[in-house]
Amino acid sequence: MAINTDELEYNWLEKRWGKFTASTASELESTGKGEMFGLGAKTRIKKVAREAYTKFNMDESSVNTKEMMLGKMREPASYAYLYKLLGVKQLVHHGDCNPLFHNHILYPNDAGCSPDILAYKDDGGISFGVEMKNPKGDTHQDYLFLINDSEDLRRKCYDYWVQCQFSMACYGVDLWLWTSHNEYFPQRDRMLIVEVPIDKTFQANFDIRLQMAIRFKKRIVEQRMNGYKGDYDFKD
Repeated sequence: MAINTDELEYNWLEKRWGKFTASTASELESTGKGEMFGLGAKTRIKKVAREAYTKFNMDESSVNTKEMMLGKMREPASYAYLYKLLGVKQLVHHGDCNPLFHNHILYPNDAGCSPDILAYKDDGGISFGVEMKNPKGDTHQDYLFLINDSEDLRRKCYDYWVQCQFSMACYGVDLWLWTSHNEYFPQRDRMLIVEVPIDKTFQANFDIRLQMAIRFKKRIVEQRMNGYKGDYDFKD
């Protein structure tokens, strides 16, 4: 029986609709003068709010840029290489034929993440997850030279570091791996693996921002449903 990948993608995107996601979590870090949120964060909140009270549609939900599509095509090889390196039997790839959107453990109706790989425990729980990147050669080489550990990732690729922290918060785990893989490099440089441990201080502060973003999202939806006219209200 053939797998309908279009239907799988549709279902995955529909579950993400109207929710804050790990891939865009760093946008909520944007700050403004005398305000908690800056322009980037406000733009993301307005988008999520708009999704929350409109019907799901593929035209506005597709995230398939050319680079992302190429990355997805490379994911199976990347997963196979990581599986061989780690030797973790319970490692599961959530790619095109097995997509997963996991609701946030504290905010299931408003936020969630889409893990690339999960390491399952015998009881069905999760021990850690993996965020895979499959960049072009120049980018992968830059990563090899510039990123050695979690702090390097935080400094050089803050968006990805936040994505890992948000994913950990969604699952309630203390570890996430970030990898960069390019099959054309010699074996020793083919995959970069970075362990990203939980940063409890960051997560506590970010949780406050997420709570406020959710509050503003719901306020915008309520105001629009009541026919409100005027500026968006981003005041506490």
